[in-house]
Amino acid sequence: MVKNIKTDVLIIGAGPAGLTAALYVARARKKALVLEGRNPSRMAIGYEIENYPGFLSINSQELLNKFLEQARHHGAEILKEDALALALEGQPKYVTTKSAFIEAKAIIIATGKPLSKERMIPGEEELTGRGVSYCATCDGPLYRGREVLAYGLSEEAMDEVLELDQMGCKVKLVTGRKIKPEHEPELEKLRARGITVLANYELKAIVGEKRVEKVVVEKDGQQEEIPVSAVFVFREIPSTSLFTKAGLQLDQKQCLLVDRNQKTNLEGVYAAGDVTCGSLQVASAVGEGCVAAMQALAYLRR
Repeated sequence: MVKNIKTDVLIIGAGPAGLTAALYVARARKKALVLEGRNPSRMAIGYEIENYPGFLSINSQELLNKFLEQARHHGAEILKEDALALALEGQPKYVTTKSAFIEAKAIIIATGKPLSKERMIPGEEELTGRGVSYCATCDGPLYRGREVLAYGLSEEAMDEVLELDQMGCKVKLVTGRKIKPEHEPELEKLRARGITVLANYELKAIVGEKRVEKVVVEKDGQQEEIPVSAVFVFREIPSTSLFTKAGLQLDQKQCLLVDRNQKTNLEGVYAAGDVTCGSLQVASAVGEGCVAAMQALAYLRR
């Protein structure tokens, strides 16, 4: 039986941005409901974080649990459901889950980095946090002096590869698709630094038992294995049909488009964390969740 639920602010996503938003809303004595979907925050994998203020090193799962405990302590409610349909234009907002029809005055979307499983590399999901990373700044220092592989051909990928090299990682780049003439100047910069560029190779699999051990790459139908300690995946993120159907605008990376106050193009709808494709850092996600919550509270006071 479908339940009818009313709340002041509905937060979709239970990662660092969503739980921070829930904390701020609940402390302001407003009803905060968090939808925790089937796909958990990447922090739930359990990897070591060395760049979150206040901790020399902390397990990501432990830190996520602290966020959750604090949000609940101040009155936030958690519903383990996925958002299946969104009606966000006008007032109030409506969100449908498998067992609930939720009415909210404001919405904060914090669903994390949107990526369809169909586009994931075999082994990527299983080894995320265990050698597979999406952020050179976050995890590059863990692999200083070791062989790593980067995958992608975007401007972001080029910058991240240079960053890995500057950190002291022995990095190889797999471009993943046909090289176009406009890519060559940037690739030449990498080669000039001694970085191996595997042009027009595809990354077919990431392999390892407990951690990344090697990758399988392919060119012209020929496969080969390369031993590596880590794989850094840099690629465009596919758009989410749920968001576009609701009328939300996406940026060129197919991420939710927000202004500096975390506002989307729809009144009373905010977004925070990796779903906006910002810096993809826990610390910045927390900050964006705070800003989104404060803006949502201001919206409720109108």
